[in-house]
Amino acid sequence: MALKNTSDKYGWPAKLLHWVTVLLLVGLVIAGLIIADMERGPAKQELEGIHISVGLSLLALMTIRLVWKLLNPSPADPPDVPGWQSTAARLTHWALYAAIYFQIIIGILGEGQRPIAFFGLFEFGPLLARNDGQHELFEELHASGWIVVAVLAAVHVLAALYHHFIQKDDVLRRMTSG
Repeated sequence: MALKNTSDKYGWPAKLLHWVTVLLLVGLVIAGLIIADMERGPAKQELEGIHISVGLSLLALMTIRLVWKLLNPSPADPPDVPGWQSTAARLTHWALYAAIYFQIIIGILGEGQRPIAFFGLFEFGPLLARNDGQHELFEELHASGWIVVAVLAAVHVLAALYHHFIQKDDVLRRMTSG
C-alpha cells in the first residue's frame, strides 16, 4: 500500500487518518448525546472528561490530517464527473473540516473557564476569565454544532455511496481497500 496519495487513490496515511477521524467523531457525538441526557454527578463528569480528552485528540488528529492533505494532493475525480460535482465535493470537504474545527474549538472554549484535563495526564487552562453568559453561549453552540457536522458528513457519505452504487466509479474504493 502506497504512502503518498496517487492520481487514482489515497495512500495509507490519508486512509488511516480519515477512518480514525470517523470513529472519533461518531464516538464523540454518541458520548455528547449521552452526556446531554445525564443528571449532574460524578458519572457525568467522568464521561465529560473523556469526551473532552477525545475531542482534544481529534483536534490534534485533524491538524495532522490537514497538513497531510495540503502536502498530498487528493486523487483526481473520474473524468466523467461534472465540474459542479467536483466543486461541491471540494466545498463539502472544506466545510466539514471547518465545522469539525469549529465544534472542537467551541467545546474547548465552553470548558475554558476551568482547567481542562487530558485523560488525567496533565491539565491546562483556564483559558478564559469566568463569564457565565459566554459559557452558556459556547455550550449552546457546541450542543447544536454537531448537527452541522452530521449533516455535512451525511452529504459526504451519500455522495460516496452515489458514486459507488449509481455511477459505479472508484470514488469510494480509493478511500477503502481499493
